[in-house]
Amino acid sequence: MSIPSSCSTLRLPAGFRNLLEGLALEVLRAQPEDVVAFAAQHFQRLLQEREDSSADPVAWGAQLEEQLLAWPPYQVGRPPHPASG
Repeated sequence: MSIPSSCSTLRLPAGFRNLLEGLALEVLRAQPEDVVAFAAQHFQRLLQEREDSSADPVAWGAQLEEQLLAWPPYQVGRPPHPASG
């Protein structure tokens, strides 16, 4: 089942992409037979780590995404400054 949507109206929450990439890497490493159960355990582990410490993987991932979106450090559509040489 697919839901028609427009990319311009739907946005991923901050940190979501990084969170899913982390899950994907763990799935590739572990090669679990039951991916859904593995994902549930993975996210439960992340929740426990967040409760036990001040580290929030979603907030950290959101910061990384913001840094990536700010790169390259020049405006889109404008070429970078030529290198001196």
